[in-house]
Amino acid sequence: MFRHRTLALVVATLSLAVAADRPRALTPGDGPDPWFGTFSIIAFDPVTQELGVGVQSRAFGAGAAVPYAKAGVGAVATQASANRHYGPKAIALLEQGLSPAEVVKRITDEDPGRDTRQVAVIDTKGRSAVYTGKRVIDRNSDPKDLVHLGGYAGHVTGDTFSAQGNTLASQAVVQAMADAYRAGRGTMAERLMDALDAGQAKGGDTRGMQSAGLLVVRPIPPGSESTVERVVDVRVDDHEQPFLELRRLMDMTLGVPQRLTDRAATLAKQGRHADAVAEQQKALAINPRAETLMYALAQRYAEAGDPARALEQLGAAIRRQPAQWKAQAAADPAFASLR
Repeated sequence: MFRHRTLALVVATLSLAVAADRPRALTPGDGPDPWFGTFSIIAFDPVTQELGVGVQSRAFGAGAAVPYAKAGVGAVATQASANRHYGPKAIALLEQGLSPAEVVKRITDEDPGRDTRQVAVIDTKGRSAVYTGKRVIDRNSDPKDLVHLGGYAGHVTGDTFSAQGNTLASQAVVQAMADAYRAGRGTMAERLMDALDAGQAKGGDTRGMQSAGLLVVRPIPPGSESTVERVVDVRVDDHEQPFLELRRLMDMTLGVPQRLTDRAATLAKQGRHADAVAEQQKALAINPRAETLMYALAQRYAEAGDPARALEQLGAAIRRQPAQWKAQAAADPAFASLR
């Protein structure tokens, strides 16, 4: 009997310990919400028909939670205490013909936690609407909420775009994002990236940086063999400098290393070997694990009369793909001097 009572006591004690270790479900306003402290930009390009979202947050994995977009329909950024149902719901309502303003009203009216939310929606007419909940604004001046005390929450909209954020250094963050997007001349992804950089340059999130993401979608033209609507879909979940890494991933997606490689080859033919090497180094810095870029840099070094560095890069490429690059290098006139 004693052994049974002792065993029961041990089981009960362990059960209490396990229960204490379980994470407690949080409700809106229950402790600092990790999704507060986010700035984003949504946009539509009437020329390319691209829709895009760019985001940065001092929270893990914002690039997977904040942006939603569907080609030919619209784009959404759900942030602050992010409601992940907002994205799919907003897209469905846009498909039904509702305007962004009507969509935002509908999804927030139906959400009892709306006071802790910030959401922005844009459609393929370039119309946008933004909602920032009362609690999102109030907690910026709440002396009991020291994490977010003194931040700014709001937005700046323009033709075919909207920049919004919370827990920001000042309104200058979203204004700088708007100005940078208007002035942009690159692709949709590059303009979004420039806007994010501009916002960070004005102080960004008062808590700092951690994660970021870019999403750009475009309708597939009739008769096209392409199956890709998400032309850019990259994110950085946890990084001290997320924008540096995000731009590198964006450049890989947009084919920047190949363009630099082509330019390096052209410069080499013109006898501008130092410039050719510099361009090829940029390409390899963007995608440092690509043996094709290692091989191309070996070519440029060989043509520049630098056999040691040429052999170093050629060796790196061959170690990754010996069957391919050994045979190719053996017949490559660029390496004639090395033989």
